[in-house]
Amino acid sequence: MPYRPSQKLNLSLTPRAFWAWAAALTLLRLAVTAFQQGYTWVGGAPLDDELMFRAANAITAGQWLGTYDYLTLSKAMFFPVWLALLHALHLPYLTAGAALWCAAAGLAAAALRPLWAAATAGHGRTLTLGLYAALAFLPSSWAAYTLRVYRDNIFPALCLLVFAGFAGALLRAAQNPAAQTGTKPPRLWPWLLAAGAGLAAGYLDREDAGLFLLPAAALATLALAVLCVRRRHWLSLAAQLLPYGLLAGGVLAFCTLNYTHYGVFTLSDFSSGSFADAMGAMSRVATASEEPQLSVPADARALLYEAVPELEPLAYWLEEDPQMRNDFRDPELEDYRAGSFYWAIRRAAQFEGIYDSAAGAESYWAAVAEKINAACASGALPVRAGDTGVRSGTTQPIRARYVLPTLQECFRSLYWVLTFQDCAPYESLRSIGTEEDIALWSGYLGCGFNAAAEAGKDTPYYSPQQKAVFRLLDALRLCAALLTTLCFMLAVLCQLRALPRLFGKAAKGVADLGWRRLAWALPVVLLAFAALRCAMIAFVEVSSFGIGTSTMYLATVHPLVVLFNYASLWPVLIPAGRGRGDANV
Repeated sequence: MPYRPSQKLNLSLTPRAFWAWAAALTLLRLAVTAFQQGYTWVGGAPLDDELMFRAANAITAGQWLGTYDYLTLSKAMFFPVWLALLHALHLPYLTAGAALWCAAAGLAAAALRPLWAAATAGHGRTLTLGLYAALAFLPSSWAAYTLRVYRDNIFPALCLLVFAGFAGALLRAAQNPAAQTGTKPPRLWPWLLAAGAGLAAGYLDREDAGLFLLPAAALATLALAVLCVRRRHWLSLAAQLLPYGLLAGGVLAFCTLNYTHYGVFTLSDFSSGSFADAMGAMSRVATASEEPQLSVPADARALLYEAVPELEPLAYWLEEDPQMRNDFRDPELEDYRAGSFYWAIRRAAQFEGIYDSAAGAESYWAAVAEKINAACASGALPVRAGDTGVRSGTTQPIRARYVLPTLQECFRSLYWVLTFQDCAPYESLRSIGTEEDIALWSGYLGCGFNAAAEAGKDTPYYSPQQKAVFRLLDALRLCAALLTTLCFMLAVLCQLRALPRLFGKAAKGVADLGWRRLAWALPVVLLAFAALRCAMIAFVEVSSFGIGTSTMYLATVHPLVVLFNYASLWPVLIPAGRGRGDANV
């Protein structure tokens, strides 16, 4: 039997106390951010932070993403819109990011409330508040990566909005399993609106968001549609279009702006279109290299220069130019990793005038892709073993040799997430830039940067008060790591233990079986998408980047693991009685 606190211990909250505690926790979380400082390297991150900052300034000046070059449409660009909005509203960048995270955490806590709705109202509010606190003070939400001026500052919050919105809608649609058909449908549209806002913003924030968020949205929509049809809740069924309408509207708006300013109706000319076609074609060419992280090694490039005249002018820049080699070539491999080659070849094309216009670049890469594929088809260019024909994309093809390293990296990522590795609340490197540069960034973003150095050192200076807060947050991280790991193992055991009772022969006599199965399935699905995200990042790491396990890319996984733990284990926190959703205990 699970441990249950004494019924004499009253942990219930009145509505007023609940909101007072929620407000206090939110203010405390924002106060934590007030002790942090931003980090930048002016001149050292042209593909990331500087690209976003430059585009945000252009938006503020009414010039959309600015003057066109090889980087302008290389990434999804919602984040510069976010920065420009914060600047227009005079909101500090770091504080606004923390506030967005608190909003997503609050929505997620409220979304799961139907699971423990059968508990007494006061204890139900306590459980909701506990989940909000666990999410709001998640160590990954204040980790050093959030101090950069980069899109991953908000991406985890946008993803959490998606999962929280759909989970909230699904639980409310199913929370009355005894309801008869034709009864008044629950209000799902606010939850679907939140999910749609997160889906649209997340999709426009990162190029890989669709592979992560769209399957989750499709699965939730399918489940909701089945429930609505069974109960003849036609208005709720129609509301399922809301998230996709927001997504379509956002994509259409960005593509229209790109067409208006640059002449190409696209969201990103990097991950789709003729450049992706050209990169996919290049990866087909056979090579003698056995290095898995090289997509187009030197011997393959030599064949391409000879077979495709359009590529020959790029040879000098890629093979001889010292600055290009210094910026993009891996010194250990003495070649371009897959994760840097596409940036190098785009810069080389810029030097040759190919990116003077978006339409010209589109035509150029289309011609390159066509000629490479034609040469591969005719035998003029040798193709790799197992070549499946024409492909498009900037990622490596999935090959058998990536399977084991990807699995190993997945398990390493799970350890990284459970123990909150690399979640220091400060940046150990000092911001680099002139006083004028730092003043420009600080003035636009409304936050300070850690550009001041310790006396006689090149490490950033932090005040005694800042250091005290950082030590406290680091201690909290250690506690969270221990608690999260233990809860995860217990949650997995509880989920496995519930299987025979919910899906075996003994399930026939269980009351509210459908609800209990949903209460069991929801955390399992959340864990499955956490695993999907880990697998996505792991594959890119072993096939293209080789930069090591990164909290920045895994920060979308941390909240899903916490939701899995909490949704699986909440019944042990109930002081008295069990609700309908306690199938796992």
